[in-house]
Amino acid sequence: MIVCKFGGSSVAEAEQIRKVKTIVEQDLNRRIVVVSAPGKRHKEDEKITDLLYKCHAKVQRGESIAETFEIIRTRFLEIAQELQVKGSLEESLHEVEEKIKSGASEDFAASRGEYLSGLLIAEYLGAEFVDAEQVVRLTDDGRVHENSYQLCAKRMNERKTYVVPGFYGATLDGKLKTFSRGGSDISGAIAARSVQAEVYENWTDVSGILMADPRVVDHPKPIEEITYREIREMASVGANVFHEEAIAPVKSMGIPINVKNTNAPQDRGTFIVSQRDTKKAAVVGVSGKKPYRKVLIEKFMLNRHPEFPHQIQEGLKKMGITVDFELKGFDTLALFADAPAGFEWKDLSAVVEKNLNTDTCVVGDEVAMIGVVGEGLAAHGQVAGMVLETLQQHSISVEAINYGGSPVTLLVAVPLESYTRALQALAKGVESL
Repeated sequence: MIVCKFGGSSVAEAEQIRKVKTIVEQDLNRRIVVVSAPGKRHKEDEKITDLLYKCHAKVQRGESIAETFEIIRTRFLEIAQELQVKGSLEESLHEVEEKIKSGASEDFAASRGEYLSGLLIAEYLGAEFVDAEQVVRLTDDGRVHENSYQLCAKRMNERKTYVVPGFYGATLDGKLKTFSRGGSDISGAIAARSVQAEVYENWTDVSGILMADPRVVDHPKPIEEITYREIREMASVGANVFHEEAIAPVKSMGIPINVKNTNAPQDRGTFIVSQRDTKKAAVVGVSGKKPYRKVLIEKFMLNRHPEFPHQIQEGLKKMGITVDFELKGFDTLALFADAPAGFEWKDLSAVVEKNLNTDTCVVGDEVAMIGVVGEGLAAHGQVAGMVLETLQQHSISVEAINYGGSPVTLLVAVPLESYTRALQALAKGVESL
């Protein structure tokens, strides 16, 4: 069995939903279809979910939602008319509007885009609609509860096609609850694990995961295969590649994820797998995160104070500073930190030295952190040489480097103003390996 999830761009309008039907019907094993709410049709458009959040906010302020909800109603009814779907969608839209007007929760409002999308697409496909509220169980803090897998497996055990709205479920006491944004990927992963799918297809508007950010690097190549571990590492260094919580359910079962393009279904896309052959590619990609400040802290005999790094991070956290990366020397601690806009970094040194029991604290200029990610790093020593040589050739200084702290990621910090040039150069270097 194949579980396929279609994102917001794949269900944004009737023409896209026709493509969904063609894809589903091309393989009889595609029997569970998880759908998002309609996304943007063009750059100036609004996502249905954003409109629903607006409706909820207006109710809280005592304002009318008539105008905003009319946009939602018109959008869905136009899709239904074009697809010749004649079900009870108008009645469902009215019911949703009345409940939001009556003060339904924000989670309820936000989830209705997926709910209505699921109803419409189920009828269009001639499939059975399964409300996620019946089969997906979440903890109070929004994590997947183990009961979900048994409920999904029991509900979708016949040989037919099912459509399930993504993004939401219910707590154990029956309260409707949404995942974080992007949570439809998690819904698909839950379904895939529940039925022990042979593959979990994630359909979007790009032909797989790219080696680098296309907003920075021109025409980066798609990644053919990437491990669960590699994709987590790329995400930790800024890549917007895949909802990380959507990996956990399928990873435990070794179910591969295939990221594919609804607009180019013939493309192979990217497979996210447990293991891959690193001889084909030592490195899968580069990603970057910015801006950071390098905070260099010195404390004599640091090795005799194992609790000190944690105490420092907790102290900085209370000041509103987040530490994402840490490099430890014999008597020094290099922290790469971020803070809210307007934070006065120039005052930090004196505050830390006075209150956190350090010898010195030096705050550097802004930097960017770039990660070169690949399961083949350890076995291919030339990667580190390529990184340093490439940066030297482009006259980019290295503020810090961490090689060996992770078996699959080489981290290098560069001046913030060099970020674009560094990422472009390293992306080209990775492709040449």
